[in-house]
Amino acid sequence: MSVDLSERFSMRRLFKIFALVGVVTIAGFQAPSIAVAYEDGEAGKAVVEGIITFKGDPPIPFRFDLMKFPNPKFCAQVDTDEEGNRVVQQVNVNNGKLQDVVVYIQDITTGKPFKFNGTDVKINLCRLLVQGGPSTLVGVVVKGAEIRILNDDADPSDPKAAKGVLHNPHAYEVLGDQSSTIFNLPLPDKGQVIKKPVILRKKGSVMKLQTDQQNFMEAYFYQVENPYYAIVGPTGAYEIDQIPPGKYTIIAWHPILGTREKEIEVGAMGKVTVNFEFSK
Repeated sequence: MSVDLSERFSMRRLFKIFALVGVVTIAGFQAPSIAVAYEDGEAGKAVVEGIITFKGDPPIPFRFDLMKFPNPKFCAQVDTDEEGNRVVQQVNVNNGKLQDVVVYIQDITTGKPFKFNGTDVKINLCRLLVQGGPSTLVGVVVKGAEIRILNDDADPSDPKAAKGVLHNPHAYEVLGDQSSTIFNLPLPDKGQVIKKPVILRKKGSVMKLQTDQQNFMEAYFYQVENPYYAIVGPTGAYEIDQIPPGKYTIIAWHPILGTREKEIEVGAMGKVTVNFEFSK
């Protein structure tokens, strides 16, 4: 049965219902709950740990003919095969252990202090290298915090690139098969830095960073809202500590393989083991 809101509710009363109830169903439509911002509080004593594995053979790496891109000799100094192709492996597996995964516990609104100083990326030898963690392919971002991109490339042997190899970082907001530009700015000089606040407008979206000149250069970022996350390195292991007791959703995200999630319950102390398995 349909409901005439203009007769039953004023806008003020409707807003109160959204704030108190979180989810309202009107004429078959369910409105989403309103997100609550994270606040520093008391750290918990529980730990969640686990291993990220990959089942089967990893995908073969991509190969890009560097002669089709600017500065081929300079870019060929690393990650290049005998035929002059840049080799890019985005699914890195070591003895069945998968790296470059972000593990994140959702729904925690208060706990240990969350001091996030932004996200740093360095461009080095025509690679986008995420800084400050065990992965150079993936990182995390926080809404409103800075992402900083440093150009560390210059080629003294090339007069046109002696002061810097031109790169053009292009940031996208990605949700499923849809993407939209966040910023697209040139970095012509070595030592130059782009600083931009992170703005992701769609729920569940992630950030992809690519360069327009050499589109084989890519990095990926998952947006977090609390400090209860880990970035997985070559061992496939992760650990998240100081978790307050409660029931949560924990996710494991890989930029190419997608997302896995599980429901967990954490006690006042002790360890909870949560493993994830990915495949093609």
